[in-house]
Amino acid sequence: MVEWFYGKEGQQYGPIDETTLRARIVTGEVGPRDLIWCEGMSSWQPLQELPQFAVAAQVPVAPVAGIPQDGGVPPVSPQSPYAPPLAGLEGASYRPGPSLPVTNGLAIASMVCGILSLVLFCFCGGIFLGIPAVICGHLSLNQLKNPENSQTGRGMAIAGLICGYFGIVIFALMMIGSSISETGGPSYIDFDEIESP
Repeated sequence: MVEWFYGKEGQQYGPIDETTLRARIVTGEVGPRDLIWCEGMSSWQPLQELPQFAVAAQVPVAPVAGIPQDGGVPPVSPQSPYAPPLAGLEGASYRPGPSLPVTNGLAIASMVCGILSLVLFCFCGGIFLGIPAVICGHLSLNQLKNPENSQTGRGMAIAGLICGYFGIVIFALMMIGSSISETGGPSYIDFDEIESP
């Protein structure tokens, strides 16, 4: 599989596969004037000069002063500020392209358990699913507070906490209500039956 590299605003990104590169071209992240390179190419070239990406990178280019637009001499490619990536070069590092943020797993678990604790509260789900929802929610919020953590999912963790607490409370109220109904309810004192001295 061919691995592509591209340069943008003085930064070099890659390696990425051709499908990812095409997706980034469509979204506009890689423009027609951005330089790209893959193994086998002699030098970095603007995206618009590569025929396999011509359709994806088709953007009207402003005419360059002093160059005829009627089939004259084509413009010379600009010199690339990037060196071709070399495998095994000591100290070489390549920054991967931007990727989608990752959702915290504990936040997802908290939300799922919290929702199920509300749905299944009459089958003891309030306790057996509400408690894990609360624990996972608190652990997730602690992880997401760390400034070095780039994950998302704070909203999911809070939703899981709220649903988990509600599931536990509803289950507790059901247990209290069933224990009161089994004992016949609270006993009241009939003051009319008490004889005064």
